[in-house]
Amino acid sequence: MVMIKRITFICILVMLIVCGKAVQAGEEASDLTLIVVPDFSFQEVKWLRENGQFLHLWETSGMSGMNIRPDGPYSYLNSAVSLSTGVRALGIVDWNAYMSGEVVDNVFAEELYQQWTGNTVEEGVIFHPLLHKLVDKNNKVEIGIIGESLKQYGVSRYVIGNSDVNEKKVRYGPLFTMDNKGLTGGALTEATKKSIGAPSGVEMDVDNIYDWLSTIQEKDERSFTVIEWGDVFRLYDQKENMSEAYFVERYELSLINLEMFVHKLLTGDYVEDLMLLSPMVHSDAYQNKERLAPFFYWGKEEGVIQSYLLRSDTTRQDFVISNLDIAPTILNFYRIPQKGQFIGKPIQKEVINEAVLEEGLKNLDLMFLVFKSRNVVLSSYITLLVLLLIIVSLIILVKDKNETFKKIAKVLLISGVSSPLWFLITPYLLNYIQPNVYLLFIIFCSFLTGYLFVKLVRNPIFVLSGAIFISISVDLFFGNYFMQRSYLGYDPIIGARYYGIGNEFAGIYLISGLLLVQQRYFRNWFVLMMLALGTIIILSSTYLGANAGATISAGVMFGFFYYRYYFTDFQWRKLLIIISFVVPVVLAILFFTQLNGKESHIGYAFSKLFSGDFTYILDTIKRKLEMNWKIFRYSNWTQLFVTTYLLIALYLWRRKKIVGNEVKRVLIQTGVVASITLLIINDSGVVSAATSMFIIVCTSYYWALEEG
Repeated sequence: MVMIKRITFICILVMLIVCGKAVQAGEEASDLTLIVVPDFSFQEVKWLRENGQFLHLWETSGMSGMNIRPDGPYSYLNSAVSLSTGVRALGIVDWNAYMSGEVVDNVFAEELYQQWTGNTVEEGVIFHPLLHKLVDKNNKVEIGIIGESLKQYGVSRYVIGNSDVNEKKVRYGPLFTMDNKGLTGGALTEATKKSIGAPSGVEMDVDNIYDWLSTIQEKDERSFTVIEWGDVFRLYDQKENMSEAYFVERYELSLINLEMFVHKLLTGDYVEDLMLLSPMVHSDAYQNKERLAPFFYWGKEEGVIQSYLLRSDTTRQDFVISNLDIAPTILNFYRIPQKGQFIGKPIQKEVINEAVLEEGLKNLDLMFLVFKSRNVVLSSYITLLVLLLIIVSLIILVKDKNETFKKIAKVLLISGVSSPLWFLITPYLLNYIQPNVYLLFIIFCSFLTGYLFVKLVRNPIFVLSGAIFISISVDLFFGNYFMQRSYLGYDPIIGARYYGIGNEFAGIYLISGLLLVQQRYFRNWFVLMMLALGTIIILSSTYLGANAGATISAGVMFGFFYYRYYFTDFQWRKLLIIISFVVPVVLAILFFTQLNGKESHIGYAFSKLFSGDFTYILDTIKRKLEMNWKIFRYSNWTQLFVTTYLLIALYLWRRKKIVGNEVKRVLIQTGVVASITLLIINDSGVVSAATSMFIIVCTSYYWALEEG
């Protein structure tokens, strides 16, 4: 009996400890405050770093640049709708929030709400009369998903403040807290006060906001509060009408006030966890192409403000998050299960013992620089590649017997083939040299490579192909460190891709792997199978390439080569049988490489497909076709795409063998098939088709010159 009592006592004690820990964990996730500061950019962050009174405030925060691309035009409303739904979405004309007693076109807002919806609203509740129109505008997007989820799990929701400009009402903060009926608690106008010298004659009333936060803490065990800080927005709205000197004065004052407010929130025990984000940057930053908005996160551990390094599985890059991450991050804070509409992932916080502000700003500056100069650098580079092909074509047509001109042509061709390698391994030189100097450096290194390889290397095409294939593979295995900042990589500001292998390098990677097969060793059936399987797995893996179009194209490419090399009699029926077998196998590999606990955009598409959401798949296909057409019409890559395809078509039309060697001829045919497959399947197929066909044309020309 004594033993039973002891065991019972120990069990009760263990349960109390576990429950105590559970309560403690619940308390850690009890209150979250979000400050929404429209028109706040990294220009203001840098000013605060240099001139602020509380530098440690920014150094100890978790900081990232946030992609703010909405579904439609760039605006505060479109961005706020996207942030609050976790999906790129759109706002509607005349969208706003109101409280009882406010007048709209000489009619009380609550009366309009009843006239338009048939519903009544209680006193002190914030409401949105045009919610039904916003829902209709964004078909299949759950409007109010944050607020509704919080309400179902017993979390109180409040919004404080506004961004009103004179008589124009701008209240988009409530989008983060309203439920699916468009209702939320809080105060819109009580958080501002009259100030004759301030833009629009009002400024944030910090004392009233502190009182509200204190009341919320006393009243609610769990709460989510959004503070819409509109002073910076009002300032930039009135900038054109203000004298330059007075604008600077108000600019500095508004930033100091914001910093003071955040400092007091954290040191005055008003909040435990605090997020600050900008749903849009002001026009000056936007025109300067600094289009990632600031995001900050402060948290306390036992009352001490912690330094964080923020990471997102959506971007897999340091100091970069997506606007689609905010909604799941808020719900994850309260341990609320995620719903299926979220593509973004909760932001992860890693406690560190050092300030990362300087490192973060340096990374962001490089992103901004690449984005600003990308169009000029790539247009110049692509034009040079087109000129290179035209010059070599003329040499082959006119001076193909002249050894000097043939050597010049070979150097030009190897220079062109080597240039993507230099773009891959040197992007961080942009931290030290200007983009125009960088382009000259790439040109110099490419021509030097061409000259040395032609002079010293017996088989430069094979060696370069191996170098490019290995370099891209290594970069993929080490987290795309080089590719994500390369001009031939992808841009976080555009937000089409954050990780894996981009379409420019995808075309180059496929053809580089294919050209390894010119060596007899790689044509051994087992080695060829391992090369094909390894390429497909690298391209499909969520941790590596994560490129579905390139994966399928790789399968088609190696399947075509296998058939053309091992079967001498060409028959379309046999080829179609092989391809119809290869594609399902590649799709199966693509699916199984997603089952590693880390969902990518490919895994998300598979989940939609298996759930029967064929509309999502059809919409994705439609979007990819539209993107390809848009790229074809407006992109610089169209020059290279048209040139390379015309040159290949010319040879096919003339029915002339480019090279006499049978293996090389099959490799060229296979490369053309791979390029066409990339064009059809990839979302930016014009780009990958252009880069892949460029390598094929250069290779075929080089082999033709060698054979004389």
